[in-house]
Amino acid sequence: MKILENLKNFFFPKPEKTITKIDIKGLEKKTKVELEKLGRTIGVELDRRLTKAKLISEIKKQNKKL
Repeated sequence: MKILENLKNFFFPKPEKTITKIDIKGLEKKTKVELEKLGRTIGVELDRRLTKAKLISEIKKQNKKL
């Protein structure tokens, strides 16, 4: 039975972590580095070369999709 369970886990892996919505209050007070880390928690890769306002808008947009 262990073999069948291992095969099942190989072909149908369990999700590693779930992505949940985040609280978007106070995003303006965060730094660009903090915004980038916050974006990674919801599954989006942000580019710090963008302006802070664009980073915030991207986080809000991706957070609505969740």
